[in-house]
Amino acid sequence: MSKKIGIVTILSVNNYGAELQAFALQNKLNSLGYHAEIINYLFYKNPDFKATKKSKSFVKLGFKQQMKERLYPHYKKIKSLPYHKQKLKRDRKFENFHVEHTNRTAVINTIDKLYAKTFDYDVYMVGSDQVWNPNTHVNLEPYFLTFAPEDKLKIAYASSFGVSEIPPIYEGHYQNLLENLDHIGVREKQGVSIVENLVSKPAKWVLDPTFLLSNKEWSSFESASTIKEPYLLMYILTDAEYITNLARHIAKVKNLKIVRICKNAFVEDKSSDVINIIDAGPKEYLGLFKKASFVLTTSFHGTCFSVNFNIPFFVVLKRNKTNNSRQINLLKELEIRNRILYVGEEFPQAENFDFNFSKSNLLLTEFVTNSIEYLKTSINTLKNGVR
Repeated sequence: MSKKIGIVTILSVNNYGAELQAFALQNKLNSLGYHAEIINYLFYKNPDFKATKKSKSFVKLGFKQQMKERLYPHYKKIKSLPYHKQKLKRDRKFENFHVEHTNRTAVINTIDKLYAKTFDYDVYMVGSDQVWNPNTHVNLEPYFLTFAPEDKLKIAYASSFGVSEIPPIYEGHYQNLLENLDHIGVREKQGVSIVENLVSKPAKWVLDPTFLLSNKEWSSFESASTIKEPYLLMYILTDAEYITNLARHIAKVKNLKIVRICKNAFVEDKSSDVINIIDAGPKEYLGLFKKASFVLTTSFHGTCFSVNFNIPFFVVLKRNKTNNSRQINLLKELEIRNRILYVGEEFPQAENFDFNFSKSNLLLTEFVTNSIEYLKTSINTLKNGVR
């Protein structure tokens, strides 16, 4: 009988990377012969949610976050915004993707319900994305599997702190939470250092779950791009005029259209030479990346899919950002750190626009094999004498 695995991760946040990494881990586990499903813990989906002592983070909230929590009960007012219809259209595409492809439990919309619920899993797993980021200002305990029975195996796969170091004032909290896990796999090398500086348990560097599926496997879930002409794809989470100017420069040299996947359901660039895609779901996102001739992105997962689909790209970072380590670490391990640009730098020469992925593909194959081996070894490990 195959082992039942319950995964808790970030899901249903209308973010392409979050949705696709969650799907990818569950999909890969099932393809390996396990029965995996996502524990659909979405406390923030309750429109009447009010932060309680149990739901709050141990990190003290800043003023902006305090105001956000106070305003949260007025969530319904968002329905009056002009872009509501197009946002609903995009939201439906996200939901339809999960209905069709993701195994999920019923929604659990409060932390109290999560801890009160009885699950029937052999293994509990916390998945990837920034589930351990101290700056998310929610209670992180569920993402260290403290709701799982003590006698069950607890595994972290590609979990991310999202930062390069934990403030000393919170180290004690993280020590206690990390001790609850039997196997710790993290997404960044900095995460390995954080874990091993806090607890005596070893940590393993593994790839983001989106790499566990090959580009051929991802292609079976895409909706092919309908854009006929060759194009440069922009997927930008933190804007800068530098990036738009760079896009125009590369597009002119390579004779490409400019297409932008908007992170929100409204036009983000009103320039006449930019085609804005405002209602793409996960399938359309995949199709747009696969067919692109070039990619400019600030996103970690935009970087991942550019690499996986072998699309020439640059990831553009701002030097003062605290979470640049995610992209830097990945590209350093793949020995393609030269694909990083910083806002304000001189534009690269045209001969650097194209890129040969042969070496990085060899490294990626090795890292995927190691990551899958970590999964299988961790899942089949002994827990209290029971396999």
